[in-house]
Amino acid sequence: MKAAFTIWNGRIAPVFDVAGQIAVTQHCAPNDALQWIDLPEGSAAEKLQFLHQHQVDILVCGAMTKSTLLIAASFNIEVLPFIAGDQQQVIECWRNNQPLEHHFVMPGCKGCCRKKRQHGRHENRGRRRNSDQP
Repeated sequence: MKAAFTIWNGRIAPVFDVAGQIAVTQHCAPNDALQWIDLPEGSAAEKLQFLHQHQVDILVCGAMTKSTLLIAASFNIEVLPFIAGDQQQVIECWRNNQPLEHHFVMPGCKGCCRKKRQHGRHENRGRRRNSDQP
């Protein structure tokens, strides 16, 4: 399987649309050299078509809209979204077959555990929105 990691300033790109470069590698191939490819400028759909042409099976990235996820699915590209962190650490974790969502989840993402999200909602319950109220 060929995987692409969206890169921006040495980290996984926080939003797929802003990624200007990808690092491509094979799964479970720690000695495989990374291939660095510049993404075309343009829409997310154009970038996904480019990835499809380069036979990318898996895309690791930060945030991605639902409509872009659907486009990726139409190209048979599996997306691992809401990943954040240093590019080298994320790639090494993936190459070693470790689940990225356990180590590199974006802060505040939907992929966070349900308990944590529910806890946050309960804390805000009953607070008044009016700033004049204590």
